[in-house]
Amino acid sequence: MSIWDDAPKNSRAVYDRLTLLAKRMRVETYGEIAAAIGQAEGREIAPVSLRYPLGFIRDRICRPQGLPWLNALAVSADDWYPGDSFLPPGVAFGDGEEVLWRGAVLAVFAYPWDKVDLG
Repeated sequence: MSIWDDAPKNSRAVYDRLTLLAKRMRVETYGEIAAAIGQAEGREIAPVSLRYPLGFIRDRICRPQGLPWLNALAVSADDWYPGDSFLPPGVAFGDGEEVLWRGAVLAVFAYPWDKVDLG
């Protein structure tokens, strides 16, 4: 059984886009990620639909394997920070969330994603 078998729609494409961004040491808005995936697949993808794939990647791939949270690279076009669903439900860091996010982004950039084998 593959990790992708019960993944939300577009999860593999979002994962691939995020690992590409990590190699390029970039963050992108939800809209930019959706547009890139949609263009590659020849269809339109709503940015709001990325919430479930991003949560899946965080909670079913990154956290269980001790990997940096790739979802940190997806940000809002309004303020260039991640949305409310960046952190898992029930987790909050108060005023330090911006510092936590910046550290998470640096960890994602530094990680050798080409060595991760998800099958």
